Amino acid sequence: MGTATVNDELAFDYVVVGGGLAGLVVATRLAEDPSVTVGVIEAGQDMSQDINIQTPALYSRGFRNPEVDWGFFTTPQDHVDGRKIYLPRGKGLGGSTLLNLMQLGRAHATEYDAFEALGNPGWNWPEFLKYFKKSETFSATDEDARPFDMTPVSEAHGTSGPLPSILPPYISDLHPFVLDAFKSLGVPLNPEPNNGDNTGVWTATTAIHPDSLTRGSSASAYYVPNKDKSNLRVITGAYATRVLFSDPSDAGVAAIGVEYLRNERAHMVAAKKEVILSTVAFKTPQLLELSGIGDRTILQSHDIPVVVELPGVGNNLQVHFTLRSTEISLTYLQDHFWCPFTCELDPGWESDDVLRDADRAAAEMHQYITTKKGMLTAAPMSAYAFLPVSTFSRDGKIEDGTKLQLDHVSTAFKGIHKTFDLQKEWLGNPNIPFLELASVSSYLPNTKVAPVEGKNYFSFLLGLLHPFSRGGVHINSANPTSSPNIDPRMLDNDVDLQILVSAIKYIRKVVTSPALKAALACEAAPGPEVQFDEELVRYIKANIQTIYHPVGTASKLPREDGGVVDGTLKVYGTKNLRIVDASIIPVQISAHIQHTVYAVAEKAADLIKSGLM
Repeated sequence: MGTATVNDELAFDYVVVGGGLAGLVVATRLAEDPSVTVGVIEAGQDMSQDINIQTPALYSRGFRNPEVDWGFFTTPQDHVDGRKIYLPRGKGLGGSTLLNLMQLGRAHATEYDAFEALGNPGWNWPEFLKYFKKSETFSATDEDARPFDMTPVSEAHGTSGPLPSILPPYISDLHPFVLDAFKSLGVPLNPEPNNGDNTGVWTATTAIHPDSLTRGSSASAYYVPNKDKSNLRVITGAYATRVLFSDPSDAGVAAIGVEYLRNERAHMVAAKKEVILSTVAFKTPQLLELSGIGDRTILQSHDIPVVVELPGVGNNLQVHFTLRSTEISLTYLQDHFWCPFTCELDPGWESDDVLRDADRAAAEMHQYITTKKGMLTAAPMSAYAFLPVSTFSRDGKIEDGTKLQLDHVSTAFKGIHKTFDLQKEWLGNPNIPFLELASVSSYLPNTKVAPVEGKNYFSFLLGLLHPFSRGGVHINSANPTSSPNIDPRMLDNDVDLQILVSAIKYIRKVVTSPALKAALACEAAPGPEVQFDEELVRYIKANIQTIYHPVGTASKLPREDGGVVDGTLKVYGTKNLRIVDASIIPVQISAHIQHTVYAVAEKAADLIKSGLM
């Protein structure tokens, strides 16, 4: 790679690595103090003004686009037919807020209190609520909410934050029927799912700017209003390769800068106070290991000098337990998994599938540009049901599957025990959702049926919210431009699989309820011929994906429990290296994670500004 070029002028008080969701929040908040300088290095470019990014319903155009998507894949997954699963991650200013479906969900208050219970004082529901409110401007009035049967609670929302939060400006004609279908099965309508209780069926709030009806990203919400500040500089096209450290002392090593590649040349940016990694759950452990922080065995196998031995990096906690006589290796990486369920609509009903027709798509784009109305103003997801286990499964199979014999695990790390114990406890809690059923006004890709021209479809995303599957992320080379090995170990246990089998059985009750039955012509996938559990399992394994919410690869846990960062998000063994992104979340939550990451970044900025080290 060569020797880094040192530019004396390229030095900042704070160097933020990664201009994604969390990185831009932290950087712009720190730059509110005119006496400090903040530098951001981002591998991608500023894509936030691209119409394909700005237009909410065109979200899928960012997937597999190398300008805005890292385009990761998992290693072959043993328990899902050896498939390599696509893992989009946002690249460029705004990160994954350029790719996501703009949903601003929050988990149950109990789950945020669990952060504190796992050894992080001051990280609890009241604290998260404080920063949810600080981050957002919720602009829906009671009149706006009435058509959705929503009753916003003012105490749950912010009114002056950078992030726009509105109810969806466009919904499918089937939206009210979906709500009625769940209600007919005894699922309660939740008029305010953002106030610490997200169970029931409800309409999601979305990160869309209310005036322009364009995507709300961390770039549009945080960076654009602050980009002209003289004490804030963003360097795009800068690919971080390692963190540079001073010689160690009794207080730990100090991060003094970051090395990066730009235009095929190596450069260095110096940090006078702190380096902050916001490179997301897949890249953060890779950058730590490339910098000499991680498990000694992994580092030495790639001839990387050990700076700080920290086995929790990338979640290399190789733990074994017996589940139904099968030995399984567990680590900490967690994600939300999902499986598609798709129905064909009766003639006369439309979905976003009409946008496959070029003329209709052009007409919708014209309407969007000229009037800011129509299908393109929102993603095709709006009605959600978040269900505890007792709602969709009562045969005891899921609970039986959780008899994980963890008491004999041969590891010094307690974190794995603690997170599993929490999840087992939550299985029996009628207030903690384990299943997300999200209505999607379009066809969802599956292996059973391809979309037919001229037909419309209506689907449900069946999402596993608290998977017992655990995986890991590690370097496979000392070459920083190589992708890391990402192994989520999807469906490596009977619990997760049984939840998804139960989900298909339950959603069949929803779509055949009187409220929806008249609009749906037939079940397209998995199809009515797929009935036995063994057949459902085969369908799930052939179609399962992730919802792109990876967490936990640099967990905020006590060091003795296998943690990587402390309660102030400082990396153990360092004086001034912090991590601020989804990798610090210690246990998966029942929410699309973006609003939680905004709150984490807001709190992190306050911690840094207050001088808590």
